[in-house]
Amino acid sequence: MSGSAREAPIIEACGVAKRYGAFEALAPTSLTIDVGEIVAIVGANGSGKSTLLRILAGVGGERPSEGAVRLEGKSWTREAAARVRAFVPQRPDVAADFTAREVVQLGRFARGIDEGAVDHALAIVGLAARANRAVDTLSGGERQRVAVARALAQIDGAKRPLLLLDEPFSGVDPGEVARVVVALRDIARSGAVVLSLHDPGLARLIATRALVLREGRVLFDGPAREVLTAANLSIAYRHPMIESAEWLAPAIGEKGTMDPC
Repeated sequence: MSGSAREAPIIEACGVAKRYGAFEALAPTSLTIDVGEIVAIVGANGSGKSTLLRILAGVGGERPSEGAVRLEGKSWTREAAARVRAFVPQRPDVAADFTAREVVQLGRFARGIDEGAVDHALAIVGLAARANRAVDTLSGGERQRVAVARALAQIDGAKRPLLLLDEPFSGVDPGEVARVVVALRDIARSGAVVLSLHDPGLARLIATRALVLREGRVLFDGPAREVLTAANLSIAYRHPMIESAEWLAPAIGEKGTMDPC
C-alpha cells in the first residue's frame, strides 16, 4: 500500500530442507504465503507434501534440517504460533471418551475459553447437533470435521489467521466439503490457508495457488488453474493424466450449500 510499510508475509520459509540420514525428504525450499491465499500442496505419496506442511506448522517436532520459518516476519515460537495458526493432521488422534464439544474446546487452550467461538466452529462444519456426542460414536468423516472445528475455534478472532490442513477432506462427503471450503475462503479474506490434497481436481477448484511436489522438490508453483494441468501432473505423478469433463465436484456457494437440482 502506497505511503505505508508493507506487512510481512503471514508465513515465510527460507531455504527449509529435511533430511533423515542420507535421505532427503525435502530439498531446500523457499516460499512466502500472504493474506488472501489458499495454497494447495499436491503430489504423489512420498513427494514431501506432509513434510513441508508440518515444517510450516512447526508441529510434532518437525523442524527443518536447514533453513528457517518465519511467522509474520518473526522467528517461529510455539507460544506465538498458537495464537495465530492452527494445524489439522491427516489422522487426528482424539481421546474417544471426549465429546465433540470438548475436543473443539481444546482448540481454545492457548487463547482462553470462548464458548461462542466453539459454537461457531461446530456450526460451520455442520456438527452443532452432534456437539454432545462422544467422538467414538461419530463416523470417520465426522471426526475429521471435529478436528477442523477445533482448528477453526483456535484461530477465531486472530487478526491474520493461518490454517494448515493435511488431507482435511478424507472421508468427508461432498456436501460437507462444500461447507468447509466456504469457511476456508472466509479465513483467507484476512489470513491464509495451506492444505495438502491428493485430489488435484479438487485442489484446482478451491485453491488460489498450487505447489506441485515430486521427490521432495517443488516442480511447479503458481495460480492453481494454470499449474494443475494434465501436462504438469503427468510429470509429477510419472503417469499420463488427462483433462476430463466427467469429473464431479461439489457446487460451492457463499453459504456452503449445494446448489439445488
